[in-house]
Amino acid sequence: MKPFAVIRCAAAVTASALVLAGCGSTANSGGSANSDKKVTIGVSFDLLNAIRQAEKSAIEKSAKAAGYEIVFSVADKDAQKQTSQIQDMIQTRKVDAVIAIAQDGQQIASSIALAKARKVPFVAVDRAVADRANTTFQITGDPVADGRLAAAEFVGVARSEPLKVLELVGALTDQNAIGRRDGFNAALKGSPKVSVVSQVPTNWDPSQALDATSNALQRNPSINAIFIPSDFLLPSVQSALTSAKRLAPVGDPQHVVIVTIDGDENGCKALRQKTIDADIATPVDEFGTEAVRAITTALAGRTVAPRTVQSKGLPLNRTNYATTSARVWGCGA
Repeated sequence: MKPFAVIRCAAAVTASALVLAGCGSTANSGGSANSDKKVTIGVSFDLLNAIRQAEKSAIEKSAKAAGYEIVFSVADKDAQKQTSQIQDMIQTRKVDAVIAIAQDGQQIASSIALAKARKVPFVAVDRAVADRANTTFQITGDPVADGRLAAAEFVGVARSEPLKVLELVGALTDQNAIGRRDGFNAALKGSPKVSVVSQVPTNWDPSQALDATSNALQRNPSINAIFIPSDFLLPSVQSALTSAKRLAPVGDPQHVVIVTIDGDENGCKALRQKTIDADIATPVDEFGTEAVRAITTALAGRTVAPRTVQSKGLPLNRTNYATTSARVWGCGA
């Protein structure tokens, strides 16, 4: 499947600076934030892992503050199941708005079309969707920027020692995986002391990540660094390193430099234990706040602007852990 483009916001635009513009006179059939009817938001996730739990909690917190109710479903990585669940939310449960993390950014187009036809605001969170024209609002991380931030961490370490990197790649149907890969590789161009010696896909599958890491370490024992595009895969990589007798703390001659992305509990714990070097933390609280804010705006008949927002991750490493970890969602778990 060909990767789809993501509209990148101007650098001056931040998620916290959403402009609520253009009052409209047409009532939304899903209800209004000012009506007596209780607003219900249908929330559909692709799966439920550590970061999704944090994103769910952030949405629930913002919805509760706004006086809204939540109807939640998880598709278990099945795009067709997600389509059916969203259809049920809109047609049977009559939700007033939908927030979704798409299993497949292309296939979710039918759900977006249904929401538009029923005048139900549709907000995409975390994973970009192809049909942005009919989406009320979309907020994601900035995967290209996050990949570049990860690369910068490797370049910093490489001032002391040359690095030969094993690069893991997520699912090639996911713009987050593609963007993190592309940003990472682009940022390493021209860096003489950091080279990617192996690049392997994982399809966001921990078992594939385990096998890929184990095989790469056997084929190329000179690998001394690993880029992991999500903390979701970190336990698998640590297991492979343990089996290869290569899991060692920073400062040990056997240490394998590791940089990952997400900022979950595993990443924070590994930083405290000094088994990884850095983690680029995803701003999940911001996702929930801005998604619910956009729904409030849409249900009031106003235009959400900007309609697409990207939020860069927060670099967390051994140097800034004491001062920065409080801002990372997984470090308080």
